[in-house]
Amino acid sequence: MKFSKEIKAGLIAVLSIVGFVLIFQFMKGKSLFTTDNIFYAKYSNVEGVEPASKVSINGLKVGQVDRIIPITDKNGAVHFVVAFAVDNDFSFSKESVVEVFEPGIMAAKEMRINLAYKGAVAKDGDTLVGNYKPSLINNLGQQVEPVKDKLQDVLQKVDSLAYSANQVLDEKNRAEIRALLLSLNRTVASFEGTSRQANALVANNDPRLQRVLDNANVTMISANSAVDKYGRLAESIDTQKLNQTVANLDATVSKLNNVIGGIDRGEGSLGKVIKDEELYNNLNEASNNLNKLIEDLKANPKRYLNFSVFGKNTKD
Repeated sequence: MKFSKEIKAGLIAVLSIVGFVLIFQFMKGKSLFTTDNIFYAKYSNVEGVEPASKVSINGLKVGQVDRIIPITDKNGAVHFVVAFAVDNDFSFSKESVVEVFEPGIMAAKEMRINLAYKGAVAKDGDTLVGNYKPSLINNLGQQVEPVKDKLQDVLQKVDSLAYSANQVLDEKNRAEIRALLLSLNRTVASFEGTSRQANALVANNDPRLQRVLDNANVTMISANSAVDKYGRLAESIDTQKLNQTVANLDATVSKLNNVIGGIDRGEGSLGKVIKDEELYNNLNEASNNLNKLIEDLKANPKRYLNFSVFGKNTKD
């Protein structure tokens, strides 16, 4: 049976198209001769997952991403539904979590099914819980971000401190600091000279130093002698007699306090003189009269005293 050139050309074209489709599907990573189960997972961020990305269970590839469907909610929020195919030879719980992760720094994003060992078995078309694990770069960024903020605050404080230091250390203050440092250097040099002189005196056993030490020794001996004398004097004091003397003095003070208290209460002659106002006034008046009498006696002595050589009294 012979075919015309047109039929041959059509068969070749159909075979070419089928072959192209099969090759294209194979290049996308889809199995050409097996039937896979399709599952879905919802994400707010797919973290770079693309169609044909690897899907694995415990490190073994069991499928691939089929397509990613963007969905916009009524409030404007966007999320993604990832449809992925899994070989129907694998079964797992519907409560398993599909996680997006990065297997390496330079590797493309993949998906893995973290198995759960409870619940019903997932079936074709089920929607599983989606999750994603931040990449190493994202983790580093999250950890470095607080450090960067703290470092920025520290740099700002250092800059402010440097500015304040520049404001304080103006030309006048710098000149004063230089003068202070020069004076400090001279003081240190003077101390070094004094130290060298002292070392020379000690090394040469200078007589002046020996005299100073001898005088200090004599002073210490005199001080020790004085301390010994006072110590012996303290030991020679009869403590019992001293206590008796203090007791007698205390009794005398008590009696004196009683006498003063009696006078204050008007007891006795002296108390009555002090407390009796009428007696005090009479004594005061008598004293005044006596003063007047003495003054009149001084002024007119003849009124009170008459002397006659011949025994005859004369009166004024």
